[in-house]
Amino acid sequence: MVKKKILIFVDWYKPGYKAGGPIRSVSNIVAHLKNQIEIFIITRDTDYLESSPYSSIKSDTWNNVDGASVFYLTKKNTSYKTIKRLVKSVTPNLIYVNSLYSPYYTLIPLLIAKKLKINSVIAVRGMLSTGSLDVKNKKKKLFLSIAKSLRFFNKCDFHATTQEEKEDIISTFGNKSNVLLAQNLPVKKTLPFKAKDKLENKLKLISVGRVAPEKNTLFAIDVLKEVKQNVSFDIYGPIYNQEYWNKCQRSINQMPGNIVINYKGVLPHEELDQHLEKYHVLFLPSTGENFGHIIIEAMMCSCVPIISDKTPWKNLENIKVGYDLPLTDHMLFATKVDKLAKFSKEEFNIFSANANNYATQVIENKKLVEEYHKLFQLKN
Repeated sequence: MVKKKILIFVDWYKPGYKAGGPIRSVSNIVAHLKNQIEIFIITRDTDYLESSPYSSIKSDTWNNVDGASVFYLTKKNTSYKTIKRLVKSVTPNLIYVNSLYSPYYTLIPLLIAKKLKINSVIAVRGMLSTGSLDVKNKKKKLFLSIAKSLRFFNKCDFHATTQEEKEDIISTFGNKSNVLLAQNLPVKKTLPFKAKDKLENKLKLISVGRVAPEKNTLFAIDVLKEVKQNVSFDIYGPIYNQEYWNKCQRSINQMPGNIVINYKGVLPHEELDQHLEKYHVLFLPSTGENFGHIIIEAMMCSCVPIISDKTPWKNLENIKVGYDLPLTDHMLFATKVDKLAKFSKEEFNIFSANANNYATQVIENKKLVEEYHKLFQLKN
């Protein structure tokens, strides 16, 4: 039986890691589906916010990366002509793009797909959520207005990873939009529970992700001003908004003596597990996550999550896994940090073990892969 071919466009891909979630989303698709379909990926030959090409790949040619064929485009070779030539050489059954706004990795591929009459699917990756639209609000509204007036996305299917995202797509593009629901695939590995060493009245927090308004880094820092116990908070991730980071630094300089906050730079994904094992809590009160790969990976490493209620992971306190809290209640976040800090090692590890088990159940859920069979039209 001839395998179907899926051509994926994504702005950044492995070995890059600085763009976070989209890289994980696509690499997890490859891990779960590479034996069932032929996967081709077209991406940049540089990481997010970088200008130097990756040293471990060959640019402007196909590379085999973990079972997928990946073409890394140089900046000078990124053009409509090149992309059309590559699409024709692959002859895909479906084109799958991972953004709404990217000129070369969304708009041009979709235009080519229309001309060549290739089915296409757009993963909006949370870009239509209220939290995301609030960033660069005017530019995004203008783009969406023009796209709708040109009916640019009319013949495309949309990939929503949550019911809320499905509603965001319909709210933006109308009831006639064909929206396919398939939750993001988690990393394809599990880890055994490892009890955390912990002293009473002390807690180690970690954040992994962009230092940016949508990740709510400043909110997280300000919460800790109200915490009474001894807490350390290490922040990992690229800084792409210097003005926002300056505000964060000013707030860090106002911390009471019981709180220590450090910026640790960008964490390569292959080093993630060994770092997460050293911490008690993932502290990520982001304004919205359509999945939040780092949340599942942190729980897999037995970290307890303190997150916002703007992710798919809800009602965590009821099952003693962690806390998903409303962003309107600043003090509630501080209260939960203090509560976990006061826990003994034995009390904390009840939550820690539950978090590990929760992540394992998500990762081993076979129904998630079945959703991608429908999304990629693998079944008639």
